[in-house]
Amino acid sequence: PNNYHIEYDGHYYSVLYSYCGKPAILKATASEIRICDQYNRLICTHKRSYREFPLYITVDEHMPPEHLYYKEVNSKDGNYYRRWASAIGPAMSELIDRLLKSSKHEEQSYNACAGILHKVKTIPKGAAEEVARKCIEINSCKYFTFKQMLKKMDVKELPEHSPGTLPNHENIRGKDYYK
Repeated sequence: PNNYHIEYDGHYYSVLYSYCGKPAILKATASEIRICDQYNRLICTHKRSYREFPLYITVDEHMPPEHLYYKEVNSKDGNYYRRWASAIGPAMSELIDRLLKSSKHEEQSYNACAGILHKVKTIPKGAAEEVARKCIEINSCKYFTFKQMLKKMDVKELPEHSPGTLPNHENIRGKDYYK
């Protein structure tokens, strides 16, 4: 009926999202749901559910990438973001804690926490701590403020390792060895 699920007996069973909108054949036994394409080729199977909850029976591999992203983001809780921030330093821990407490419902701040902490992966830890400290000083513990402070303080991103260069080591022969 919607997205990439097929309704049967009040439950919605997932099928690979690329089959969305295409004809399908559903075969039910007492213990199993089989979903086939229009040519009767098996697409997937599910254990049949008789429970009142959950109504949606979804296999992660059936989900489109954008749904997997939101599932991943929403599967975290405030403690997850607090632990991640504590690995960076005390100022980042304080920033994330304040951000989580700033919303009426903690869940509303998860995307902002994820945004800050993913951004921190690309900058030096010392700079991340300094930017977090500045946000705390001006009492503006928000993703937007963090991003603006990074720009204002002219924090440079860490250089990425180019895939073509190898570190020098006695066990690495290099391309010249094979000539």
